[in-house]
Amino acid sequence: MSSDVIQQSTPPAISNPISLCDHWMSSINLESIICQTSTPVFVYSENRLVENVRRIKNAIINSKLVNTVAIYVPFFPNSNPHILKALKDEGVGLLLQMPNEFDIITQFGFDDFIISPGHISDQEISFWNDTKYWTFLGSIDEIKFAIDQKAESICLRIDALGSDKPGVKVEQLPQLALLLEESGRDLDCFEVYCGSGNSLADMVRIVKQIFEIHMSHFPTARAINFAGGHGFVYEGWDQEKKHFDWLSYFQEIRDLASEMGVSPDVQFLFEPARDVLADIGILVAGVKRDLISHSVGNIIVTDASRMLMPSAQMRDRLHNVVFFDSALCEIHAGDESSSAMIRGRSILRNDYVLPRHYDVPKSVGAGDYIVIFDVGAYCATQHMEFLNVPPAGEVLIDREGAAHLVTHPGGGADKWRHLLHEPQRMSLVLDKVSAA
Repeated sequence: MSSDVIQQSTPPAISNPISLCDHWMSSINLESIICQTSTPVFVYSENRLVENVRRIKNAIINSKLVNTVAIYVPFFPNSNPHILKALKDEGVGLLLQMPNEFDIITQFGFDDFIISPGHISDQEISFWNDTKYWTFLGSIDEIKFAIDQKAESICLRIDALGSDKPGVKVEQLPQLALLLEESGRDLDCFEVYCGSGNSLADMVRIVKQIFEIHMSHFPTARAINFAGGHGFVYEGWDQEKKHFDWLSYFQEIRDLASEMGVSPDVQFLFEPARDVLADIGILVAGVKRDLISHSVGNIIVTDASRMLMPSAQMRDRLHNVVFFDSALCEIHAGDESSSAMIRGRSILRNDYVLPRHYDVPKSVGAGDYIVIFDVGAYCATQHMEFLNVPPAGEVLIDREGAAHLVTHPGGGADKWRHLLHEPQRMSLVLDKVSAA
């Protein structure tokens, strides 16, 4: 990589982007990684993961909620034990949803879990009961089975939105409270699903609703799981503005709990996903042809696929992108740019890596690269296999700056992610970009 300082080009909808030299990507040598993995390849920063976790932990301390709050990051948005290892080191637990996740993650020394599955069979409820971990069940019938099986703990998921998601609906709560009373059982904890991408104001409003449920229906519950839903600004660059305002959120929870008479002995659980995971990852894809222009529009052809980025497709998220030439020097758009769609490699009509047009410098062509930011959550894990698109490799940059291959790139006959049992230290030296 060039020793020049990388300066950030202006992405769509961003008025004051920061310099790329302030992004963790500037401390790695992408050329070394690409030489060993080819493209597309996901690259993750362990340091950024630790920073994101500590931002939340500091907010817990500053809001005076120490010993009251526990954090459980959902496993499925990233699902790579090597990448998530730092969570264990930071004293953060994982949220699991399926027995196979439990089988995978326990092989890597993780042992602090909560379980939040969909609607599940009696056999699966028994499986989770045997593990002794809190399992948030999603229907009255499932709760009844757990009671009949004398489960050590009884935990519940509530769907506060009245959606088709698994969860007891709000109008069913009196019926459930009666079942618990007749069975002589108390809830250990209840979780409330409240959607995703919520603002601070939305989350505070939801807190009030959760406390009302607690006081009205389950006042003896030992803990409340506020779940996830915390917003993350994909189109931003400034770290303070991209991330959720945890300090204000925790302060509001503290004050509302006192105001509404919630016992200080009640524990609070949270399940942050995107706010912890999104900006720890980038996706590097190769550009395979010069700009294609025709009556339908402009297209940049890459070796990636929307199958690697379905989270962006489903929610129309504006991930930031930057283009680099074959020597990995940034290509600035300036006035010489075209609005183009970023095409994936399959024949699928809608195989566009991102769901909207981007400004593409006119000089971008075959042999160049595109870097897509904030792909650490829900991207590599949601690779769809029916199109025979081989899975991308994954590389973790550890806290000392060393690169490790943690998922081997798939071959032509592969359709599944190749998680390595042990990280493989990459052989080439990853020189930091000079600030000269």
